[in-house]
Amino acid sequence: YTSKMLLAAIDEQCKGTYDFLYLPIDFKNKCNVGYAFINMIDPGQIIPFHQAFDGKKWEKFNSEKVASLAYARIQGKSSLIAHFQNSSLMNEDK
Repeated sequence: YTSKMLLAAIDEQCKGTYDFLYLPIDFKNKCNVGYAFINMIDPGQIIPFHQAFDGKKWEKFNSEKVASLAYARIQGKSSLIAHFQNSSLMNEDK
């Protein structure tokens, strides 16, 4: 999945419920590294997001991989931006 593909998949179920998404990319292999960071605007939106994605297979590719959600060590949009601000992807697509 690219960042745009992931955003589209999330927006099908949970559009407008998050204010930050960072999908780290392995630029050498030109693919994501298998995890992303998402900040929900309202903690109450975590439940429907979890129900929509946790344990579900990714639809775009023939893969057995499933999504698994976990709370991040870093919480909140401003903290995530500060942590990832030096990432080349953050500079590419704010």
